Amino acid sequence: MAYAPSIARVARHSWHELRRGALVHITAHGEYIGPGTVDGASRDGSVLWIQFGGIEGRRMFHSSDDVVIAVGSRPSR
Repeated sequence: MAYAPSIARVARHSWHELRRGALVHITAHGEYIGPGTVDGASRDGSVLWIQFGGIEGRRMFHSSDDVVIAVGSRPSR
């Protein structure tokens, strides 16, 4: 998957800097999951909670997961 120029990947050690309500795009295991909003992050940045729309609901990601968190406009496919 290619990312549009306006996409900025967020380094795992910077997850704690994401503000609640920020729009992000999630890719896990190489597959684009979709957009969501930041619901919370641990102080050390190791855990990030994302609220998805629809039936997906709220989901937790750990810094050791195979996941890319990107902020900005939607990734191009």
